[in-house]
Amino acid sequence: MSVADWGGTPMVWHDGYREFAAQLGDLYGRCQATYHAFDDLPRLVDQLRILSVNAELASVRAGDHGRAVRVLTHFATESVTRLLGVIPEMIGLKRDTYAQAGTILRAARDVGKIESAGNNILASGNATAITALTALDLAWRSRLAALGAAAAALTKAHGGLQAIIRTVREVVLQTEMIAANIAIEATSAGPHAADLRAIADVMQQHTAGLRAMGDAAGRGMRDASQSNVAMAAFAALGRGGRTAYQGGGRS
Repeated sequence: MSVADWGGTPMVWHDGYREFAAQLGDLYGRCQATYHAFDDLPRLVDQLRILSVNAELASVRAGDHGRAVRVLTHFATESVTRLLGVIPEMIGLKRDTYAQAGTILRAARDVGKIESAGNNILASGNATAITALTALDLAWRSRLAALGAAAAALTKAHGGLQAIIRTVREVVLQTEMIAANIAIEATSAGPHAADLRAIADVMQQHTAGLRAMGDAAGRGMRDASQSNVAMAAFAALGRGGRTAYQGGGRS
């Protein structure tokens, strides 16, 4: 039996690996880019923590002029505490993300090898060999099921990171307001105005860095989400209907 016996049109058994090759190539890099955006977060959080302590000391030295600033520094400390809480969570999500991405890539390579073997068998036109495609199809669907489970876990991990990005953005808004109010208080702090203004300026600088991190992570997450959708579509091929050698075209 030749390829032409399938109606004169060259048939393809499965070609999902080729179809999703570009998304597979981008998968790990997109995951890395999202987390690399927060590489400097621990250092920045430590700087904000030290700054909140210095702000409180400056407000004490300012006496009555620093009374409102002391209240503001308490809010700043709370914001820093929120950021400290997300760091270990982010590290755990990063570890899980890389593990799931690795599982996806390994499963995808297996799928590619199975598809290549199946397509070679189909192209041979050997009726006896074609019966082996049934067993190959089971293996193909099994590896796609493993890929789908890892893709679902990856999407869940990215959902956790999205929650962290929201927290960072909320802290950015809080610290921007705190810095702005400290700057306002500095205008009426008499001889202590310069110290309080310096605190507000440095806080604004750190907040700008934090905002840049959140924006970069958000962009990375949008790219990663596209990869997640593609991997789910790839895995869904294994839940399709008939295959080419069964007379139904590519699944």
